Amino acid sequence: MNAAAAQSPAQQVIEVLQKIERAVLKLESVINGTLALVPGILDYIVEKVKSGWNALMTKLQEFWDWFTDKLSYVGDPVALFNTASGWKTSVGGPAKQLGRDLEDVDLRIDDTWQGQSASQYQQGVQPQRDALTSLTDDFATNIADALNALATAIIVFWSGVVVAILAIIVGFATATGAAVTVFGIPLAPPAALAGLAVGIGSLATGTIILFASAAGAKSSLDNAAGGITSWPAFVTS
Repeated sequence: MNAAAAQSPAQQVIEVLQKIERAVLKLESVINGTLALVPGILDYIVEKVKSGWNALMTKLQEFWDWFTDKLSYVGDPVALFNTASGWKTSVGGPAKQLGRDLEDVDLRIDDTWQGQSASQYQQGVQPQRDALTSLTDDFATNIADALNALATAIIVFWSGVVVAILAIIVGFATATGAAVTVFGIPLAPPAALAGLAVGIGSLATGTIILFASAAGAKSSLDNAAGGITSWPAFVTS
């Protein structure tokens, strides 16, 4: 995946939100045009449409209110992916390589260093390897995985938001189609309202999932904050 090349989630959402605004204006225009054709004897249709329109606008305001602050902290998946990669390549990778370098066959102690000091150092080789492994597995990898998971969750969330908005747009398009006739116009506000309700429900579900993913990432980062779990005894004593 080339995250850097992907369009930002915020930009995608802004574009589809603009489509909703146009869909609302179009529906309103069609409804007004059709209402002008309703004869006085069918005033009950006008009242029903007005009531439905008011309910639709109330629900639509809930939708706009949901977006009041969301776009201000949309998140930056690209930065998270890049930071995760940095932890693996700049911390985990070098630590793993150092662990490989600490193979017994590579130590000069095997053939040039003798005596008690050499024996004592040799005993400390494996704990050093364990520390380097821990640096890679318990620290760098956990941090990178948490950042990657959070970045993916943000992308999934905003992609879900886009899908929810598109469903709302379809609802308004269906309503607009119904509003072109006098006897179909009462069905227009309910059709748009149904699509809007489904979209708002999807947004709520997506928010819950995102918060759960963020909590999981935070837990992983908190655990990684403990750092290396296998420091050699001669370092901690």
